[in-house]
Amino acid sequence: MRLVPPHTALHVPRSLVRFGGFAFPDWQTLSPTIAYSIRALLAVGLALFLAFFFQLQTPMSSVTTVLIVANPVVGAMVSKSFWRIFGTVIGATAAVLLMAAFPQSPMLYFMGMSLIIGVACCVSTLLRFYKAYAAVLAGYTIVLVSISTFADPDRIFMAAMSRLSAVTVGIVSTAVVFLVTSVSRPEKVLRQVDQTLRNIAGQFSHPADLEDVVPGQTPMPDDGGQPLSFRAMTLTSYDARARLLSQANALVEAIEYAAADNFAIGRRVDGLRAGVARLLGLLSTDHPIWRDEPPPNPQSAAARDLVHEVMASFAVTPSENLHLDDPGHMRARLATAIDTLDQLSEQTKDLPTIAFIDNERDILVQLRSALDDFVGPQVHLRPIRLQLFFDWPAALRNGTRGAFVTLLGCLIWYVFRWSNGAAMLAYLIPASCLLATSPVASRASVMFASGTLAALPAAFICQTFLLPRIDGYPLLWLSLSVCLLPGIWLQFHPRHAMRGFGYAVFFNAMVQIRNPISFDDLSLMNVWLSYLIALIGLALVFRVILPSDHRLDTGRLVMSINRATQQLARLPLDRHVSWPVWENLQMQKILRMIQRFSLVAPPRRVYETTDAAFISVSVGRLITRLRHLVQNPAVHEQDRARALAALSAFQHLCTHPAHTALLLRTAAQDVMADVEDRPAASHVPTRRIAACLEQASLLVDSAPGFFHKHGPLQLPGDMPGANNRLNMAIPPETRSFGMRVA
Repeated sequence: MRLVPPHTALHVPRSLVRFGGFAFPDWQTLSPTIAYSIRALLAVGLALFLAFFFQLQTPMSSVTTVLIVANPVVGAMVSKSFWRIFGTVIGATAAVLLMAAFPQSPMLYFMGMSLIIGVACCVSTLLRFYKAYAAVLAGYTIVLVSISTFADPDRIFMAAMSRLSAVTVGIVSTAVVFLVTSVSRPEKVLRQVDQTLRNIAGQFSHPADLEDVVPGQTPMPDDGGQPLSFRAMTLTSYDARARLLSQANALVEAIEYAAADNFAIGRRVDGLRAGVARLLGLLSTDHPIWRDEPPPNPQSAAARDLVHEVMASFAVTPSENLHLDDPGHMRARLATAIDTLDQLSEQTKDLPTIAFIDNERDILVQLRSALDDFVGPQVHLRPIRLQLFFDWPAALRNGTRGAFVTLLGCLIWYVFRWSNGAAMLAYLIPASCLLATSPVASRASVMFASGTLAALPAAFICQTFLLPRIDGYPLLWLSLSVCLLPGIWLQFHPRHAMRGFGYAVFFNAMVQIRNPISFDDLSLMNVWLSYLIALIGLALVFRVILPSDHRLDTGRLVMSINRATQQLARLPLDRHVSWPVWENLQMQKILRMIQRFSLVAPPRRVYETTDAAFISVSVGRLITRLRHLVQNPAVHEQDRARALAALSAFQHLCTHPAHTALLLRTAAQDVMADVEDRPAASHVPTRRIAACLEQASLLVDSAPGFFHKHGPLQLPGDMPGANNRLNMAIPPETRSFGMRVA
């Protein structure tokens, strides 16, 4: 018999405990979910009681609102509650105006409603967080308000007021329960930011020390604790850098919600956003060009060791000493290290070594800038205002899809004269609108539909076996709690959140609890049949009607990044460029590119594309530094002219990247050849100009397939050459193919 090592035989995951030969989740893992479920059910009970007390016609709409806005993060709940009311008011107003404009013209009404919903889906794609939810909610609220008044248009105003009343009751009930049972802790999000900062510093420490410094990277809150992104689709993280990107990107959302809940965070929210944006930019320097061994000389080795030592010490600082509260010591350490790197750069005339040291120096400069942003408003009199990337092609596609689905559903109902077709629209249109803005809509629609499908038998059991046997409000709330608990429980776990959301929200719509309550078996069967048909239609919407082409989206985003780099080099020197704003816009594109490309490409290809995209951002940073350096009065006029000529070489970046790299390298060598003949005051800025040009030439030459407008990423997946490595030059024969992405 083969013996199994004890540590293998008895290995139990960290989140499980062993009891009587069985493994069970420990209390620390289960307690957040249990606490959230109890609070959500208490809010459901309060909302249902108030809905009956105020004699609302549709009390279950209040319960639905609770399940939608309930969030373990109080700031997120406050934000979503505000935007839900705002979107409901806009949608209810639009419903009244639309019905008043076309009371006797169904076709015109359907066309107008389709147009409004299309615009709402388009706007929702352009916005972020719960502003996007408010936009799409304003669109499909028209359907929810109007479906009960098609037979009697005069009731549209009362239907709108009833909808708004139910939403308000649900929001107030949720706020009361969650605010009473929650304690505001502004230091929580600060610790999350600080921990992410440590993890990113650990990424730049020595690989041999990385496991000792931050083994596997310190995990951020997830299913076992407070989620940063509640009820959201998540992507699997494959390596340390992907986890760090996910953590830093999730912090943007966490800061947004913390600012809505806490005044102290709200005062410094601009600095926190700017600091996280700089952390994302710092991660863009983590690509293979500088991860390899440095040039074989003492200066480059000393520079690499110094940066590793600083980053490692930064990562292992005791967790009770927040860098965000007292960064003075660390900033002084960074300043000393930067001065040391400047001295090392002065000790050599080797251009590759100077470029390598300059890149290491820039990493520390970026980290110091992030710390400056995190300190608070007392440092930045004019905080950095980050811009939002507007993905217009995706927005127009989603708007077209939303409008088409709405019009098609309305026409099916109108042509077939199905008495219960309104129930189908009440599911198909809101679900399609909500999913249309997701980059993984095809997969999310299946999960959403499976959750709704599970709600069908649950609604049947509740309506048939539970409700007829109860008497009084307590039993009603208890029965609903038992049926809603599976959906509420699943919503807390991102991997199954969409299933839980589909189950919990549309279970309420299927269970016909009215005021007063009545039972009609035929009506119930019609409702369940309409939902079953709507489920089939939902699956078809995202697989037949304007399905997403993730490879096309990837190629379009790649060209957008490259064009932005070209335009940055062509801007006049007197045109001010805010580097953090430009960099953050490109990082938003890269995050979307990774999310979409990972759905159609293997991980190795995604890593290669991510590296190339980071290289493009690094080139943009070098261009910004060059623009600043050439304006230094100490720089010789001839060297300034050479640098400006090198900047103009970027006009060939998307057509002849190899030629651009050659021009940059030649300019760097020319500048470096004459540096000793210049006055001493020009030595430092001139050497940095040469270093920037040399780095840019290396970066561009390392990924010509990414920069070229006919590169592999611009080709359909089944076309020859579509899977070529991005470090390969583009053969002349492929340049005759037309660009698929404008």
